[in-house]
Amino acid sequence: MIASKWLALENGSFAWTAKLLRLVFTSEKGTPMMNSALSLKIFYPDAIAHDEVDDYNEAFAFWNKIWLETRKEVDETLATHSDSFSRQSEVLVLYYLGKPIATCCHRYVDLRHRCALSDSYFSSAIWPESVKAIIPELGQTCLLGSHIFIDPDFRKTKSGLPTKAIVCSLCLAHMDGTRPDVLLGMTRIDRGINKMFHDCGAISLYANANWYQIPVELIALFPKKVPVTIAPQHREAVQSIGATCNRFQLNYFERNRLNDAPLHGGARTTHRRMARASGAYDRSGVYDRSGAYDRSGVYDRSGVYDRSGAYDRID
Repeated sequence: MIASKWLALENGSFAWTAKLLRLVFTSEKGTPMMNSALSLKIFYPDAIAHDEVDDYNEAFAFWNKIWLETRKEVDETLATHSDSFSRQSEVLVLYYLGKPIATCCHRYVDLRHRCALSDSYFSSAIWPESVKAIIPELGQTCLLGSHIFIDPDFRKTKSGLPTKAIVCSLCLAHMDGTRPDVLLGMTRIDRGINKMFHDCGAISLYANANWYQIPVELIALFPKKVPVTIAPQHREAVQSIGATCNRFQLNYFERNRLNDAPLHGGARTTHRRMARASGAYDRSGVYDRSGAYDRSGVYDRSGVYDRSGAYDRID
């Protein structure tokens, strides 16, 4: 039955694609299942290797297409500069059968640096001065999350698929490899991104902000102090998709010495202490960092199994 659906996908319609993807995300019993149709790549824009150039350019083309669409929601005359993509520390890209279908961007800043709060990310049109004043007190290492973009055909309103939830879960899991002091994000209210982050332990810094005319909530997560919970229905998907990328859950600040971590695929190596796949999902809903998935539903920070990171200015 599944084979016939794959054949139908190759031949054609989106209706078949949606039905097939529901099989990818969910089995007949409603349990997330591993499937090689979905994969992950993580790019470091400041260090693109020769063999990554084509994939990186393809990821940018996808990102730019969705960014242009998003800009048109607010003002068709707005410029869409590529540095919103190229200046990121990490770009996470989710693929379906080798086709980019979603992105999430991470950028690390040091809140001790006064220039950080003058960054365009902290535009006064979005971030009230009263909120910006407390940000340096939230920690030193800060992850700015943005650009959760999803291909229109894979959005839940059209496909019925939980693509957004999977992307957010992957990003949060990836973040745990670095565990910054604080994660800050501008989360769209109309698309429920704010609720997803609240469900993972985020607090509200300001609930009534606007990105142009779009309502957003300014949120913060504290991954170094507070365990991040991945929803039970997405844990197996996160585990299986994350296993397709050797950079998943790497400590961003150790990436230069971890030279055995290619763009995607391959066996995990001993140098990847921060991301080795020795852990298992606990039934409580938490990643146990000691090498096993705890059953309590939270990330246990004592061990090695790290899978975290995510947010959204836009989608």
